[in-house]
Amino acid sequence: MNTELLGIYLNDHLAGTTAISELARRVSRTHPELRLLADDLEADRKELLDFMREVGVEARPHKAAIGWLSEKAGRLKLNGRVLGRSPLSDVLELEGLRVGIEAKSALWRTLRKLQSFDEERLERLARRAAGQAELVDQYRVRLAPGSFNAPPISGVDVERTFTVAASPEGVVEYLRDFSRTEQWDPGTVSCRRLDNGPVEVGSRWHNVSSFLGRRTELVYELTRDEPGGLRFVGRNDTATATDDITITAGSTPGTTRIAYHAHLEFTGLAKLGAPVAKLALEKLGNDTEKSLIRVLGSVR
Repeated sequence: MNTELLGIYLNDHLAGTTAISELARRVSRTHPELRLLADDLEADRKELLDFMREVGVEARPHKAAIGWLSEKAGRLKLNGRVLGRSPLSDVLELEGLRVGIEAKSALWRTLRKLQSFDEERLERLARRAAGQAELVDQYRVRLAPGSFNAPPISGVDVERTFTVAASPEGVVEYLRDFSRTEQWDPGTVSCRRLDNGPVEVGSRWHNVSSFLGRRTELVYELTRDEPGGLRFVGRNDTATATDDITITAGSTPGTTRIAYHAHLEFTGLAKLGAPVAKLALEKLGNDTEKSLIRVLGSVR
């Protein structure tokens, strides 16, 4: 067997498996239910490294780096949005995963033909690839109609997902009173309730924030109040801010996974400031995540 050609072939596939592993990690941040798929794809990459060691093929770091960079460059694709995620992002990312899984499946079939590797192990990996492909197809087909029927939206988006050392019930109870943003939102200067009675859908707050060096006032309303999530919508003459907070039980008892999505929509001439606002909102997202972990409890 020509080991030089085999080395080139395996290293090329190593670059590909690195790219799809990185892509799967990114997809799983938007769709947490696909985290096991991301784990499987990373395990497949390690299986390939094992095969390479068995036949004395050295992994070439620059090839793996190309795969890593390819995935990062894929984020710059034209998907109909200059800033933030496009409704097409789900479809394009899942199609990219599907192509990558098929290439990996072809790799396992090729290695079986060479008869230099463990037959049973390759058969197991081929079956796992078939299951991965089927799972990705199911998600892709399910999400496609919503992606193409999504209404046109402009503005900027920031998403953060993290885990805190508090129960889901405690997190919901704490966050649903928006006046507490003074404690966890670094941009909030003041926030006061505008109505009385129990906090419920329709409750409103007057929020004063510092953003891009200026004070901004918005009236926020609680529009979703459920055990699994909250939504606050703030409005003024130039912008609409939507904070979606999804709350699920963490992987260990007594912890909570928080998915925080902020969307800022501008009107009129204020739209011209969207690129600058995106950068400011990204930093604010990082600071907000740190503050919420500090207030609700850090997972050790």
